Amino acid sequence: MKKFLFFLSSFPFLLAACGGSAGETAGRPGQAAQQEEPTEPVNEDQAILQLSSYLVAEPQNQMEQDQNAIVNYAIDELIPLERTRSGLLYRILKEGEGEKLKWGDYISAHYKGYFLDGRVFDSSYRRDKPLQFYIGNMIAGWNEGLLLIAPGGRIQLFVPSPLGYGDKGLSDGKEGFLVPPDTPLVFEVEVLKRLEAAE
Repeated sequence: MKKFLFFLSSFPFLLAACGGSAGETAGRPGQAAQQEEPTEPVNEDQAILQLSSYLVAEPQNQMEQDQNAIVNYAIDELIPLERTRSGLLYRILKEGEGEKLKWGDYISAHYKGYFLDGRVFDSSYRRDKPLQFYIGNMIAGWNEGLLLIAPGGRIQLFVPSPLGYGDKGLSDGKEGFLVPPDTPLVFEVEVLKRLEAAE
């Protein structure tokens, strides 16, 4: 079964909210709406050296092509990233407090999703309505990345398309795409709290 970031039937506002967002940009990476940059300074040489180690000399598939695109973007913007075995690249902006999130947790989170050129395609901040969901029901990049932080945490997820919407993309419901096929994405996710039930 294909995983979507949202169950569109449960969140019909997504299509309307995203339709007019083409002109909005994410601004400097790491700046989620109404959020602050991490206070730790970035060591430029160390960041470039680390990021360069993630570059694939001769990419053989979509995952490797997307990884190179993400890494080149991070080098340009001096964003230090870590990489998981699956190929998800990430930057923890705030660890959060208490026990880390786990598979099946029901949580409330604010997020912003954008392309590598900075164009925002969706934002819960803009709607002023956090998203509530189970970890495990989202795209693979979210399901994996959110396990790295605790409630109150913030993370940037740099998602190669095979861990996002893959070669089918995400339809806008009108013959176009909110997310085109084979498109790497960036998400800034702020976990507000772990929930017991829907609020």
